[in-house]
Amino acid sequence: MDCQRTRPQGKRATDQPPGRQFSILRWLAVLGTLLLVASATPTSHGAPVMKPSQPIILGVDTAGSYHWTECGTPPWQVDAFFRSLKALGANHVNFHVSPITHAGKRNSALMQARLLEIDRACRQRGLYYTLSIEAPNFAPKAEITPGVNEYEHSGDRHFWLLRPEWLRPLLPPAQPKPLLRAVIYDEPAHMQLSNNKYSHFPRADFDKPFLVDTRGMSMPKAWTALVKECEAIRDTHYRLPVPLHTEQVWPDLFHIFARAGWTAAPKLLKEHLNAVVVSIALGAAVQYQDRGGRFWVSPDLWSPLGYPGHPPESLRSALLMGYQLGAEGIYVENIDYQGPPKNGPAAGPRTRHPEAPDRGSLVVWKDRETFALTAYGEVVRQFYTEYVPRNPRALDWRTYRPRVAIIRLPDGGWGQFSPGHKPVPHGEASSRNRLLGNPDMPLDKAASEWLHVWPILTHGAAKAGAINYNNPMIYPKLLDFFMPIDSVAVFDHTVTGAVLDGVECFVVCGHDLSPETFAELTRRAAAGATCIISRKLYEQHAKGTTPPPRWHVIDDFADRSVAGLLKPFLGPPDVARFRFAKHTVEFRRGKTPNSMTARVHPTRP
Repeated sequence: MDCQRTRPQGKRATDQPPGRQFSILRWLAVLGTLLLVASATPTSHGAPVMKPSQPIILGVDTAGSYHWTECGTPPWQVDAFFRSLKALGANHVNFHVSPITHAGKRNSALMQARLLEIDRACRQRGLYYTLSIEAPNFAPKAEITPGVNEYEHSGDRHFWLLRPEWLRPLLPPAQPKPLLRAVIYDEPAHMQLSNNKYSHFPRADFDKPFLVDTRGMSMPKAWTALVKECEAIRDTHYRLPVPLHTEQVWPDLFHIFARAGWTAAPKLLKEHLNAVVVSIALGAAVQYQDRGGRFWVSPDLWSPLGYPGHPPESLRSALLMGYQLGAEGIYVENIDYQGPPKNGPAAGPRTRHPEAPDRGSLVVWKDRETFALTAYGEVVRQFYTEYVPRNPRALDWRTYRPRVAIIRLPDGGWGQFSPGHKPVPHGEASSRNRLLGNPDMPLDKAASEWLHVWPILTHGAAKAGAINYNNPMIYPKLLDFFMPIDSVAVFDHTVTGAVLDGVECFVVCGHDLSPETFAELTRRAAAGATCIISRKLYEQHAKGTTPPPRWHVIDDFADRSVAGLLKPFLGPPDVARFRFAKHTVEFRRGKTPNSMTARVHPTRP
């Protein structure tokens, strides 16, 4: 059936998912199927396999949905959509929630009915699901209650809170066995750091605070305000037995949300240096595991090159990394978005990675009933239906035991820069240069200190000055997926306690350090750990004193001496190693570009 003949009349743009605000090209060329053979060795090696309390989430995401965009029909109303999920082996869908604004006073009731319809459709098919909030990232307003902007909050802030009355019928006690696994905020760190830059999409001129207006605040005060607001959203607004997740495009701020009990869910691929971002997100999840958060990952085929911005081999490596590091949930964004139109507002000078097939996403539709798996879909199918069942996991992310810990206040400093530099192949960064969203606080020396540490910890793979591809001056092209590293975690400036057990070297930098953490570091250095600390933070707590043994006070983290101090704590240059309490995961570069192998063995005492 041709979608054009069945498109409902009068459909409002705000009633459709905002995930990617473009019409999907209807690709008609036949794509050869790419079958990728599992390249990782079995992980158990005789070790006892953990039995998780819930099945691992193996899912997909519906941003840029074909059926919404081309047919005007919600995917959960289309049986063929669910057949495509079965073909992929997925047991979970991340549905993007869009506001209903065309029915006047009935809008709110229709919102609740929509969510109930999603729940029923998933319940009939035995699927888990999450609800993703991205709509205000690309729109200035939505009037569910006529005359009231649903995205507008006190202090001229711009974000969306799903109404609890819409969610209660989906959760206990109404549903004793709920299938709703989380409410996911898509890219909240991006919105906070850039003050909702794209909410007049496709223009980039919107400028209102997201969760907190941090103007006039110091970094510690802004951090505290953000934590309190995230806690209030969870405990005061939602007050429901449903987790909140933060799915992030920038590699910082996970700790703010994790401290408030949100789950850290990094986007792998995307614009990320993957070994770096998982080290940051794992650190946040482990530090605040007692707050109720978890560890999920979401591989995403976007990159600064366009869509799809990564080859199929990179997608498989991302799935392998997330799975073997113990993620409780893995879902790929998107299931059937085919990329922006050529020369469209987000296409840029390129529209896809040079090694990517012509079609993006996992599924391509000939019409609303007829689909085929793409090369990416075959990667997912093989991984979900073959690799996972054959390679049960023997570790839990909560037992991650880093050798090196970076300790810093999460300020959002990833290597952003101001406009006006010499043009580069894929343009300017999409993040405003505002630490924690403060327009008066651009990237500074303290926020940049850790950017000099990652190149050392990754044997030169990461480049000094940025840890994200969105700085094209530092990364004019994408690197191979594999990046060496040896059991690194990032903790925030308040960390104490058993989470630091086993850390051999502490790198302490950034804007602030709590007295409790300084005291903890003092005890651990006395017990044999090495502590590399910025002079500013050392003098904040021990001004005028001579550093005790194993303390190294640093004036400039770009100094070559830092590499010499870290050298004893680096692993081999051909291994990405992640150490857990009982097992150690080792990734190595595969035989083809962007591929990896994985091996899990018992952790040596």
